Amino acid sequence: MIAIVAALEEELAPLRKRLRASLRDGEARSRLCRAELGGKTILLARTGLGPARAAAASLVEQHDLEAIVSIGFAGAVSGSLHKGDLLIASRVHAPPEEPESEPPATLDGLDCDAGLVDLAVETAQQSELPFQVGYSLTVPDAASDRRTKERIGRRWPVAVVEMESYWIARAAAVQGIPFLTVRAVSDALGDALPDLGGLIDADGSTHALRLPAVVLRRPFLAPVIVRLAVAARLASRNLATFTEAFVLAFPSRPGADHDRDRLSARSG
Repeated sequence: MIAIVAALEEELAPLRKRLRASLRDGEARSRLCRAELGGKTILLARTGLGPARAAAASLVEQHDLEAIVSIGFAGAVSGSLHKGDLLIASRVHAPPEEPESEPPATLDGLDCDAGLVDLAVETAQQSELPFQVGYSLTVPDAASDRRTKERIGRRWPVAVVEMESYWIARAAAVQGIPFLTVRAVSDALGDALPDLGGLIDADGSTHALRLPAVVLRRPFLAPVIVRLAVAARLASRNLATFTEAFVLAFPSRPGADHDRDRLSARSG
């Protein structure tokens, strides 16, 4: 079984829509549910914004998984990445405890499974999706302005920033489960992110009905919110297209250990 993990419902919604025929009643927006695709069972998991570390640990401890794929939005810290582009991470990093220390500190990092990376590249190519292979940085807070993104891009050799993948990778590594993260750019290098507190709950659910109240209080945010919504829609659609094709291409064999051996052999 493959686990597809995301923090936000918006990151999973287009994929859920494609899988709705195999979802059980009442699981359309549940945090954890099973679905069938091409004869394979997949587990859709929404971790929420804060507890990705604990949620990932629980996920790998309670389920027999062949692979974990972390998907979601990311902010580009490279000018070569555009909205909707996929970043297939060959390695995920986390910053040091004192990110402003001098001289520049090294990053903690974990490699993604090489076989899964190869399969992801093939999938993106065959699906004709725009993508790059590079490093991802998991940060504790959103990089909300261009200056912050540029500073991160100069300081470390990473292409995008996000808020979950490193911790999910660590949980997978402890259990020896192959891990991959694929991120879709929702905000490019020059895009600023406004504070939209109140629209997204800690569990990753979005409350669109609260949006008019936010705009009434801060009308200058209206065009920014529209721009972000368009970019998020493109990013989530590309993630769904990729993930569906990736699962269909994933080797289907009778044992998880055998599958893991075959995936590792792809990079040999």
